[in-house]
Amino acid sequence: MTFKRYRSLITAGVFAVLMACKPEVDDFSPSGGSHNGTAIDYTTYVALGNSLTAGVSDGAWLSSSQVNAYPQLIANSLQQAGLGASGFNQPLISHSGNEYFGQPLILTNEGPCFTCTQPVVPTSNIYAEHGGFHNMAVSGMKAIEVNNPALAAGLYGYFASQPGVSTVLTDVIALDPTFYTMWLGANDVLGYAQSGGALGSEAITPQEDYEAAISLVLDAMDDKGAKGAILNIPDITEAALFNFIASDLEGVLQLAGQELSEPVLGLVNGFMDEAIGGVKNPTITELVTPSIDIGNGTMINAVAGIVAQIQGSVGDPTYVPKAAEIATAIVYAGAYAEAIEGGANDEMAQAIANAYVASAEGQAAISLLVGIGIDASWATSSVEEAIASSDTYMKSNGSYPVFTMESNQMPVYDETSPTQMRQTAVGSKFTLLAQGKVSALVNVITGGGSLPDDLKEVLPVPTAGEALLADDVKKVQDAVEGYNTFLKEQADARGLAYVDTKSIMSEAAQTGIIIDGVTYTTAYLSGNLFSLDGAHLTQRGYAIIGNLTIQAINAKYNARIPQIQQNDFPVVETTPVTPAPAGSN
Repeated sequence: MTFKRYRSLITAGVFAVLMACKPEVDDFSPSGGSHNGTAIDYTTYVALGNSLTAGVSDGAWLSSSQVNAYPQLIANSLQQAGLGASGFNQPLISHSGNEYFGQPLILTNEGPCFTCTQPVVPTSNIYAEHGGFHNMAVSGMKAIEVNNPALAAGLYGYFASQPGVSTVLTDVIALDPTFYTMWLGANDVLGYAQSGGALGSEAITPQEDYEAAISLVLDAMDDKGAKGAILNIPDITEAALFNFIASDLEGVLQLAGQELSEPVLGLVNGFMDEAIGGVKNPTITELVTPSIDIGNGTMINAVAGIVAQIQGSVGDPTYVPKAAEIATAIVYAGAYAEAIEGGANDEMAQAIANAYVASAEGQAAISLLVGIGIDASWATSSVEEAIASSDTYMKSNGSYPVFTMESNQMPVYDETSPTQMRQTAVGSKFTLLAQGKVSALVNVITGGGSLPDDLKEVLPVPTAGEALLADDVKKVQDAVEGYNTFLKEQADARGLAYVDTKSIMSEAAQTGIIIDGVTYTTAYLSGNLFSLDGAHLTQRGYAIIGNLTIQAINAKYNARIPQIQQNDFPVVETTPVTPAPAGSN
C-alpha cells in the first residue's frame, strides 16, 4: 500500500516572519545584537545536542548530512555575515575514510530497506589530529549523559579529547565558548517510546535528573559569560515514525484508498465473531450445558458443580468464588479425571493434578478461562447467557475487538490476552515498523482469509517497537511537557533565546505550509521534513531548524543574522533504487 498524509512543519505566522526576514541583499546590514547593553559575541560558537544536532538522517550519521547539520548552517550564516564562528569545527565522519556511521536506510522499489547497507562503527579517535570540536552532538546521548565520561564507549569515543576521562561538557568548556545552542532531551524519552514502553518507566529521565543535567550545562555557560539559544523538545510521538500507519481501521482504510462503511464493519466484526467466538464458545457451551446428575433427575452444569465444591471447602454455601478460583478448580478437576482414567489411584491423581495446575500449560489454561470471563453466575446461566456474558467481558477489556463507525481502533498483539490481541485505546500509535503487519491483517480480514496461529505475524507488537499504546504516549508527552517548562523558565531567567520546536511540530500535525513554492509537512517520504527513518530530519528539515533558531536569536537579541536558504538543501530521494541486500554478492 502507499501511505500518504500531509501535515505542516510551520504555521503561516512563522512563514510570514521567515519571509519578512528576507530583505533585499543591498539593504541587509548584519548585526549580532546585544543583551543588557553588552554585544553578543559569536566568536566561539558551540553546539550541544544529540542526533538531531549531529545531523543524523535516514537512520545513520551520514557524512553528507553532517555537513548540513543545523549548527554548521548557523555557523555558515555567522561567518558570511562576519559575525564570528570562523573556526567552527565538526568531528567529520570523512576523517575516518567512511561515508557514514551506523546502518543507513535506502529507499527501494518495495519501500524503505533497513538491511541494504553494511553497518559501520568508528574504530579510531580523531581528536589529536582534528580537534577540538564545536559541534559536540552525540547521537543517542541523553541530557543526563552530557557530563558522563562513559559515553566514550559509543560515538563520542570517535572525537572525545580523552576517551574515558573527558566528557562532552568538559570538551565544550575547554573551547571557552562565547555563544552556544543546546538541544537536549529528546533521547531522555525516545528510548522508552521506541521500545513501546518495554524498557519500563525508568527509561524516561526523571524530571529532577533532567533539570540537574541541564542546570549543569547552563551554569557552566554562565560562568564563561556565554549567551545562546535553547531549543525545546518536540513531542516525538508526532514524528513520522509514530504516525505513518494509522492506529484505527478508518485511517488504515483511508490510507489504502478505501472508506469505512457499514458493510465493511459488518465484514470485519463478522470476521472477529468467527475467529474469537468460534474458539471460545464451544468451551463455554461444554462448561454451561447441564451434564452432572445430582440425583432425583436433577442436572447441573460443570461450573455449578465446581462452585458448590468451593463453597463446601470454605464452609459457606453463600460464598461467591472468584474467576481465578473457579478456573483453577476446573483445570484441577480435568487433570485429576484424566489421571484416574489413566489408571492412577486417588493419591497419585491428586499429585498429578496439582503438578499440572502449577505447570506453564496449566497456568495458561487457567488464564484462558479467566480471560474469557468465567464467572460464578454461569452456574445458573443458559449457554446463550454465558456466551453473552463472556462477549461483554472480553469486549470491555479489548480482547474481543469490536468496530463501529464511531470507534474502530486496531488491535495489537498481547500475550496476556486469551485471543492474543488487545484493541488499542484512542491515542495509541503504530510505528513505521508495523506497516507490513497492518497491511497483512487488513488483507486477511477483507480477503476472507484466516488468522495465523501466532498473531505476532499480523499484529503490531508494542515491545518490538511496532506500537506505542495510549498510556505510554501520555507518559512521553507528560515528560516532554515537564522538560520544556523548565527549559523556558531557564531561558527567561538567564537571558537566552528560546526556540519552541514543540509548538511548531504540533502545528505540523495539522496543516501544511508552502515556502518558496515547496510544501512542507510531516508526512512520511512526501513531506520534505522527515528522513527515511521517520524520526530524524532531512537536510532541508535541519535547515529549517537552523532558520527557526536564527529567528529566535534575532528576536531575543535584536540581531540581524542572515537566514538560511532552506530550499537549497536535499530531501528524501524520490527515485527508488533496488540495491542488493547487505552482504550479498
